[in-house]
Amino acid sequence: MKEPTNKELLVEIIKLNDRIDRLEQLTNEPKGLSTPVKFIALFLGFVILGPILSTVIMMFL
Repeated sequence: MKEPTNKELLVEIIKLNDRIDRLEQLTNEPKGLSTPVKFIALFLGFVILGPILSTVIMMFL
């Protein structure tokens, strides 16, 4: 292969590596909980933990 072709290939490979690095950085960022999951957690907290905590508090009063 000719020298200019090798340099062009090297430039393209470097560009592809940069794109891959950017994509990996985006996928490695921690994501928060979605809104439906937050509502489910809130509902379960009231349904399960609420009665348990109120029972425990009433025992000590």
